[in-house]
Parts: sequence; structure tokens; C-alpha cells
Amino acid sequence: MSTAGIVISAEIAELRGLQEALGQIFTPKEKTEILKKALEKAIEPMFLRLKQLTPLGPTGNLQRAVAKKIQGYAKDGNAVGLVGYTQAAKGNARSARGGSIKAGKDRGFHQWWLEKGTKERFVTTLSNTPYQRRPHTRVTRSGTVADVRGHQVSGQNAVIASSFNELGPFKFQKTARPPRGEDGQRVQTDPALPRAFFMKGKKGESALRIQPMQVGGSTGQPPLQTAWDQSQATVAEILQRELRLTLSQALDALGKFSGTLSD
Repeated sequence: MSTAGIVISAEIAELRGLQEALGQIFTPKEKTEILKKALEKAIEPMFLRLKQLTPLGPTGNLQRAVAKKIQGYAKDGNAVGLVGYTQAAKGNARSARGGSIKAGKDRGFHQWWLEKGTKERFVTTLSNTPYQRRPHTRVTRSGTVADVRGHQVSGQNAVIASSFNELGPFKFQKTARPPRGEDGQRVQTDPALPRAFFMKGKKGESALRIQPMQVGGSTGQPPLQTAWDQSQATVAEILQRELRLTLSQALDALGKFSGTLSD
């Protein structure tokens, strides 16, 4: 599992004494197993909170990628608990909705963008590919109805940003025309944002600006950092409780064993 460069770590001071005490009673391998069991319980609240905070996007990939892992180190008696997103890779996956973007639990490439936000971007490639326009009926402003035959259009001759290639085909819904003499008729895709989008630059523009995304997206809450902030007290409480219980049981067992030897 990877957090794509997003690392949120913490060392809870109260736990150091408990770990040292366990190390005086158990072997490194035994201590590692104890820590792994305690961590499995302790990180569950953060895991569940991260699932709640991770938004469901058009592919669902980021929610699928929420994962947890316990890693033990038997040689030195340590263990760590990891909560985050599955590493974005090239495993088996299917097309999300007919486009180039794939669906799968290892497809959360955008985890960094959501956690840290994005800068503004500019699309500068002129889109001028010819296309075939279907036959349709056109209603003019004066109310005249005209049948338009199918024909080839030379191209948009404009800068365009679209989800067509990545997320697959979409349709346009009819929207009201702007007042006479004004440009910029509003475009509404079907399906709507965030499942599809389309932007077209105005006449004469050489670049189309894509607005930056704030940290945490529309909610302003970066999922990983927020999940940890809201669950770290519970994580620490569970860890301390589990380790104290194990230590207490071990000391009781040693006391009884010592008593048996002295009788």
C-alpha cells in the first residue's frame, strides 16, 4: 500500500513505556505479534473514518482504494499500522465508463490532488478535427423551424477541454440561448458534473483556464489528514488499553509462576 507521497505519522509518547515493558517480558517475535494485534484494533476507527471522508467520484476508484495494513518486524520487536490508499499501479482493471480511465482499487491516482489541491491549469491545444453532424431540426429565434441535413463540419477551431476521451461519451442537454448579441451559451452535459464535463474557449482565445482545486476538494477537508485528526485520540486510547491489558496479564502470569516455584 502507498500514500503516493502523503505521509502522516505520529509517535504517542505514552506508548513508549508500555513497549519497553513488554520488551522486558517477551521475545522480539512475541512482542511484534502483540503489537500487530493491538494495532489491528487501534487503526480501525481511522480506516472507517477515511472511508466516510473519501468522496465518491465518477469512477469510485478512490473509495475502492481505501485500505489498511499491519506490518511487523520480528527481528527488533516492532510493528506499524498503515491507513491510506492502495498504490496506484497497472493491475487488472476495466474501463470505467467507456473511456480510457480504468476502474479498480489500484486506480486512485488522484489521491494526491484531493489531499493537497491542484494549481490552475491551461489547455492550449486547438481542437479542429472535422466531424459529422447528424440531421436535426433547428428552431430560429424568430420561431422558424428548419430541417438540417447531416453534413461534415470542418472543426471547432477552438480550445476545448472535455472528459470524452477519459470518461467516455456523453450527451448535451438543451439550454437557453443567451440574449441577442451575447456569446457564451451555457453547456450542460448528460450525465452532469462530475461524471462528465465540457468547456470551450471563446472566439479568439488561445488558452482555456482550468480553475485550481482547493485542498480537500469541494469539502475543503483533505481525507487522510482529517481522518487522522478526528481519530488519533481514539487510536491512542485503544493502543494503550490493549497493551496495558497484555502487560497486566503477563505480569499476573509471572506472579503466579513465581509463587508456584517458591512453594
